[in-house]
Amino acid sequence: MSKRRLYICAGILLLAASLLRICRIAAVPLGMHIDEAGLGLNAWSIANFGTDRYGNFLPVCPSNFYGEQSAFYTYFCALLVKLFGLNIVTLRMPAALMGIITVLFGALLMREKWGDRGLLAGLTLLGIFPYFIMSSRYALDCNSMLGVLTVSLFVLVRLLKKACKHPDRRLYGYFALAGVLLGVTLYTYIIAALVVSVFCVLWGLYYLFYRREGRFLRFRQLLFLAIPLWVLAVPPILVFAVNYFDLDPIVTPFFSVPKMITNRTEEVALSLSGILVKLKNLTYPFTSDGKYGSSDRYWTMYLLSPPLIAAGVVHSIVRSVKDLREKRLSTDLLVLFLTLAEGFMFLLCGYYNYHINGIFIALAFFCVNGIFAVGGLFRRRFAGMAWAAVLTICYGVSFAGFSVEYFFPKNAAVFQIYGGVDQALSLLSPEQRAREIYVLDEVGEFYFLSNPVPPDEFVSHCNEAGYLQDYQNLHFRAPEKYTGEEILVCNKGSGWQGVFSDEGLTGYSYSMMETEHYYVFYRK
Repeated sequence: MSKRRLYICAGILLLAASLLRICRIAAVPLGMHIDEAGLGLNAWSIANFGTDRYGNFLPVCPSNFYGEQSAFYTYFCALLVKLFGLNIVTLRMPAALMGIITVLFGALLMREKWGDRGLLAGLTLLGIFPYFIMSSRYALDCNSMLGVLTVSLFVLVRLLKKACKHPDRRLYGYFALAGVLLGVTLYTYIIAALVVSVFCVLWGLYYLFYRREGRFLRFRQLLFLAIPLWVLAVPPILVFAVNYFDLDPIVTPFFSVPKMITNRTEEVALSLSGILVKLKNLTYPFTSDGKYGSSDRYWTMYLLSPPLIAAGVVHSIVRSVKDLREKRLSTDLLVLFLTLAEGFMFLLCGYYNYHINGIFIALAFFCVNGIFAVGGLFRRRFAGMAWAAVLTICYGVSFAGFSVEYFFPKNAAVFQIYGGVDQALSLLSPEQRAREIYVLDEVGEFYFLSNPVPPDEFVSHCNEAGYLQDYQNLHFRAPEKYTGEEILVCNKGSGWQGVFSDEGLTGYSYSMMETEHYYVFYRK
């Protein structure tokens, strides 16, 4: 294929992947995650007041309910909010942009390994795999780790290829850039430090000792990587120290390290019973965790991918052993190190796929490796073309089925809708709006996301756990007792409709109004 045709095909594939992440982003997925609401309020508060919604000045880790929220996504979102205002699009757009970056640099990573065919395979599969689409369409802050880690991995692969080709070159700038990117990764997820630490130790020792010649130069190169990484690691280390050792909060002219309501470092635990559960959960990145980044029907990367990933892992291990024997730097071993680091982190503090989101670039790499490894077994051109045709049909049919299920769902009954409570309250008369109003099954953040208030006003109404349950005549909880004078608002996906429709349960007969997603119960 000529370079012109290659670039045209690559551009079309990247454009298609971008559209899959941006189109209808305000409507799909329709329901919101609780952390999306908290992140949106933090971003709005930082953009307008320089603090998170609890009043912490430019926090290294913004506070979100009972724990930390990743700084990278929050500040990225704050920039968009400052420019375009707070809405569902600006809230989710950083996820979409990071998803596009993941596709681009993931494909470039595969090009470093397999050339032009790797580029096209990467753009295609990263563009259509369910996990990569779904994680790019909602504002779960930890998912930005996948994009930054993918860029970091690409830079490291480029670096190692140059170091292998020119072992006497200093390459200090490349190593410093890799250190900066790995340092930025620490701000994409509060537990990213575990992944980065294990990964850097593994590949750093490998790079230093894979051969004797030039070891002192490689030691200096690693220092150029380590110094920016260590500098960027200082604020996250302070976050850990303040919260784990119960120290006073730190406030500087440039940032602050707040004390969280709950010490989330307790989530890092190692026990036999916990490991057994998590070992079982390690199948979820291949199948489905039933949460936010996978389809129960089409899994994370379609049903065809797990056996190809297994073949790719075996091929990478064999290739890595050969490279070690021949004292060559190995891209395969680098990706295996990332897989081990992510698996170790998951065994310590993971439960769902978004906890282990960084591993998906490695799984996609192994999938492409498996495709090419199996294809390489066919000696005849016809067999190779048949293999390509089978893959195209299987992935094409799977992608079509997933797209219909995900982008055009038949059952749209969910709990939290952006601005949904506003629509429900708009049905009330002025007299009804002045009554005590109870919003069921939603925390206050969902309401304030479309009606933000200054941080000092917000935090003054929060309880000890960091939740806002009562604000003026709005109550984001069930009433302690029914009086017949209250207004009751519930989502159509909840079970409260049956309660309010049964006079025997509440003691009163309520009338009902409804919007597309909410019921409003009242007595005249």
